[in-house]
Amino acid sequence: MASMRRLSKHVAEGGFNPVLVDYPSGKTTIEMLAEGIFSELPKEGRLHFVGHSLGGVLSVRVAKMLPAARRGRIVQLGAPNFGSEMAQRASIFGKLIGPALAQLVPHSGEDTIGLDIGAIAGTAAIPAYGLITGIEGENDGKVSVASAWGNAPEGNCITFPVAHSIMMQDRRVIDATMTFLKTGSFAA
Repeated sequence: MASMRRLSKHVAEGGFNPVLVDYPSGKTTIEMLAEGIFSELPKEGRLHFVGHSLGGVLSVRVAKMLPAARRGRIVQLGAPNFGSEMAQRASIFGKLIGPALAQLVPHSGEDTIGLDIGAIAGTAAIPAYGLITGIEGENDGKVSVASAWGNAPEGNCITFPVAHSIMMQDRRVIDATMTFLKTGSFAA
């Protein structure tokens, strides 16, 4: 949650009322995490979501739990929408990575019909790193560009030369997030 504070500050300055939600990603399943987050949401009004990594995946799940009239825009930052080869390799550690991360092995993604999603992917990983992670193509060190873009519409996808763990701190990512939240597009 602390990693999202800078972004949250800019979201607030942009006229939104951010709610930072912490969740025990290492202790339960994606489904249970989504239910827990849903229970903490404001009970009225239209809700927008910004989620990094697993938080981006959870944003889609939680938004789908809302009535259509309450669904706002979703900005995913390096979300493993199609899973990650890193999760596949880490699965040998079983209980150490937790149930939610174990669910992030490569898969075909979720139905996102009816959701207004903007997806941001990082490209800072050097190609040789793929020999260690198993991730092919451009990636942020943990998630491939293809997985981060997921099923977002083609025009709602953008990349920046940032690493996975720090992308939410990058000014370009923050600016793109704010633009998408306000306009539904990454084009200024």
